[in-house]
Amino acid sequence: MSRIARKTKGLAAAAVVVSTMFAGTALAEVYKVSSIAPGMSPFIVNTAIAKIVAKHVPDVEMQVKATGAATKHFVDASKGKIDFLFGSPTINWLLVNHIGPYKKFTDGPKLEANIGMIFSYQIGPYHYVVRDDSGISKLEDIKGKKVFVGPPGGAASNVVLRNVKAATGLEGEKDFEVQRFGFDAAIQAFQDDKIDVIVLPTNVPSPSIEQFALTKKIRLLDIPVEKLNINPAIGGTVNEIKPGSYGSNQTNDGTVRTHGAIVNFSARMDLDEEVVYQVTKAIWENIGEMHETAKWMKSTINKDGALALVAGRLHPGAERYYREMGWTIPNPTEFKPKK
Repeated sequence: MSRIARKTKGLAAAAVVVSTMFAGTALAEVYKVSSIAPGMSPFIVNTAIAKIVAKHVPDVEMQVKATGAATKHFVDASKGKIDFLFGSPTINWLLVNHIGPYKKFTDGPKLEANIGMIFSYQIGPYHYVVRDDSGISKLEDIKGKKVFVGPPGGAASNVVLRNVKAATGLEGEKDFEVQRFGFDAAIQAFQDDKIDVIVLPTNVPSPSIEQFALTKKIRLLDIPVEKLNINPAIGGTVNEIKPGSYGSNQTNDGTVRTHGAIVNFSARMDLDEEVVYQVTKAIWENIGEMHETAKWMKSTINKDGALALVAGRLHPGAERYYREMGWTIPNPTEFKPKK
C-alpha cells in the first residue's frame, strides 16, 4: 500500500491543492494539474478527473492546483512546469497573436504548439450577477460601478471587457471600476457587498452563485448577444440561463441571454503518450463517475461534445485512444498569427 499526500495551507487562500490517494505497489508518479478557483466548472471537472485517475490508473496521482489565471497556466504547461491543464481556444488565439496578457511575448506560436487537447466541454454561461437592490437592471447600468470581469491578465477578463464595450460602448477603467483580483477574492468580495457586479463563467447551477442566493436576492443581467462578436472558431457560444436556476432569490422574470465558451482539458505535448492515453481511457470508461460529481456534468462532459472543437491539436495519447475506439476525429482548429 502507498500513500502520497501533499500538505497545503489555507484552502481559502490563493493556492488550493487537492491531493488524491490510492492503493498500489509502489510510489506513484505525481502529475501537476492546473485549474481556476474552487466552485468554478474547470475546478470541478479537473478534481473529478483526478479522483477517477487515482482509482483506475495504477501508479499515477494528480495534484490539482487552483491559483492564478489560466493564461499563465497555459504558458507554464508549455514550458514543462505543469502537466495537465484547463485550456481554452481563446488562450491559443491570444498567445499566437501576442494579444492581451501576451502582448510582450515574441514566441507565442512556439509556446502554443506545446499544448495538446484531451477533450473539450462547455465552461458554461457567463453569469453577470448583481444584487437585486443595486439599481442595476441592465448592462448599461454598470457605469461608475465596481465590476469584477475576471482575474488580471486572464482570458475571461479579456472576453468580458471586449463584450461589454461591444454591447454598451462602456470601457473598463474609463467608465467603470475594474476590480483586479482572482476568482476566489472576487467571490468573497461580492458575498461581502464590496463590489457591485461579478462576472463568473460557470455551468448552471454554480455552487458559488448558489451561495450568493442563500443570503441575498440576486439578478442576472441579460446580455444583448446580437451586439457581440461571438466567434465559434475560438470557442464562443450563445447561452441562456432560465429564471429560478438559483431558487426564489434569483429575481429574473424570464430567461436571460449571455455568452459562453467551449474550453478543454489538455496536457503538455511532451508528456508521456502512454500516461495521457491511460488518463483519457480512464475518463471515458468511467464517465458515470464524472457525471455523479455535479448536476450539470452529464450534459457537459459527453462523447457528443468531447471533440466539438479541437483547439490546435490533440495530444497523441488522447488521439490514440479515440482512434482505437473508432471516434470520429474532426480537423483541429489551427491558430495562426494575423498578417
